[in-house]
Amino acid sequence: MRLSSLRIFVQIFCLLGFLVLFLLTEYRGQDSLQYPVSLLFRIDPLAALAAALAPGAFSLGLLWPALVVVALTFILGRFFCGWICPLGTTLDGMGRLVGRGRGRNVKPSWRRLKYLLLAALTAAGLFGLQLFGLFDPLSIFLRTLTLSLYPAFDLMMNAVFDFFYQHDVPLLSSLVNGSYDFFRQYVLAFHPPVFTLGLLTLAVFILLIVLEKIERRFWCKNLCPLGALLGLCSRYALLQREPSATCSGCASCLQNCRSGVDNDGRRHPDECLVCLDCGGFCPQEKVRFQWGTPRPSAGVDLPRRDLMVAVATGVLVAPVARAAPAPADRRSYLLRPPGALAEDEFLRRCIRCGECMKVCIGGALHPALLEAGAVGLWTPRLVPRIGYCEYNCTLCGQVCPTGALKLLPLEEKRKFVLGIAVFDQDRCLPFARREECLVCEEHCPTPQKAIVFEEKKVQTAEGVRTLKIPRVVADRCIGCGICETRCPVEGASAIRITNEGETRRERDPWS
Repeated sequence: MRLSSLRIFVQIFCLLGFLVLFLLTEYRGQDSLQYPVSLLFRIDPLAALAAALAPGAFSLGLLWPALVVVALTFILGRFFCGWICPLGTTLDGMGRLVGRGRGRNVKPSWRRLKYLLLAALTAAGLFGLQLFGLFDPLSIFLRTLTLSLYPAFDLMMNAVFDFFYQHDVPLLSSLVNGSYDFFRQYVLAFHPPVFTLGLLTLAVFILLIVLEKIERRFWCKNLCPLGALLGLCSRYALLQREPSATCSGCASCLQNCRSGVDNDGRRHPDECLVCLDCGGFCPQEKVRFQWGTPRPSAGVDLPRRDLMVAVATGVLVAPVARAAPAPADRRSYLLRPPGALAEDEFLRRCIRCGECMKVCIGGALHPALLEAGAVGLWTPRLVPRIGYCEYNCTLCGQVCPTGALKLLPLEEKRKFVLGIAVFDQDRCLPFARREECLVCEEHCPTPQKAIVFEEKKVQTAEGVRTLKIPRVVADRCIGCGICETRCPVEGASAIRITNEGETRRERDPWS
């Protein structure tokens, strides 16, 4: 049980480490992040697989830690699932709260679902459609933190500080107010984070927790494609569970096994999470993990027909999804972060982790629902009416773990065109109401203003007057969106950013 306690300690330590890295993924007054905040995804084999199947060169410099995890899995088995995975640790902890099912009604054949899902996702990836990010447990974990849990936590903490600042509660007010500087510096967000799809993201996370009532670690056992990938790598691991020759055969270890290694009467080392609990379940302490030559495994029970259906599904879905018109051609307001690759490669590299959204200073990046098509779910898009791309910021490129967003030098980033501003003359105050408004020009960050004014004589109710009429200088506008954000017109902005002329597109009408 001492080794099992060590495993729990390591789980908690890794989870807290990932939470610390998450908190460090925040603007703290400098345009550089001093810590490897994207480490969680650099050790993610699914992220590495997605990057390997994407067009372009594989970035070994970014994802070599994932290859180390795979290599260790060949030696230690699925240690990542049992010791490191933050979603697995969360399910272990939350399962105690919601109550765990015994799993007696879950047939062993359900285990093959994760392998079939991995096969379908890989086949789709080979044919140009990357969906790993929708099912990657690390993406699910971090996406939930970014879009749902952390914004709620930040909102509640600020409400607590506001209450104790406004009400003098003996002892508590001085204590809470005294801790504000620490929380503001290290825990709370630079700006209160708000995101679209927060409820949808939370619903998916809650569903995975509720599945614990059916079976302990239901997601890990039956659905997780990362678990399937690591399971394939661990079939012949050198570290094996070996019962003693004097084992009484009480099967206590098998009945209590969280991963059901032998639940069908056959040996499945690929299902073992190396949690080390089985040694504590044995009344005679006869179960040991030791090094040795791998014994024969029952293998993965995948009927050929089921496997062919899974692969065929991935092969069919990919070209059907890609046969649609390009999102940029049918969605003029689909804007991607600076440094984004061309849309096809971007969708095949983006793991939907939410790191770029978390770190965005201007609060401009939000997850897409259907704005980029069904295959673009949870990919980052810039929503200028909510926030803008800060002219002097390169943080999103620093945190992207797969290279879907290139890390641009500041000077290059300032020239990266996200789109172009277009006036809606039916809403713009100088056009529609003959009222002077200088807001968009005042906030334009380019050295030579991309929005200029032309003085024109116009007819108003008071007579003829000279009015400054705004105009966009196309070859200066980079589409940062601050003009749309700051536009004082209520509701839809009177100036919108379209993706016309964006740098990442091969067809650039301004070149």
